[in-house]
Amino acid sequence: MGLRGDRIDWNDLRDRRMAEPGAAEAYEATRIAFELGQEVRQLREHHGWSQSRLARAAGMTQSAVARFEAGGTVPTLVVLERLARALEMTLDVRFAPKSDAA
Repeated sequence: MGLRGDRIDWNDLRDRRMAEPGAAEAYEATRIAFELGQEVRQLREHHGWSQSRLARAAGMTQSAVARFEAGGTVPTLVVLERLARALEMTLDVRFAPKSDAA
């Protein structure tokens, strides 16, 4: 049942939260934001740039870049375009078929 006395274990709490309307979509958006942030960090480091250097090139603040890289914000297309241009990349947004393994 997930209850231990008057305490709720993590699995029960997670299941309850994921059953709430919109939870699965919010979880997916967070996952995508995290993965995009990790990719931008890798590209930035490949260039040998600091977060401040990327922020200047993208017309952003260093704290905004840090939040983005940590997956703390779901980016807009405008932000993704700025980062792509600053990193000398092209933003490629597309729809792809779902994999059966998902």
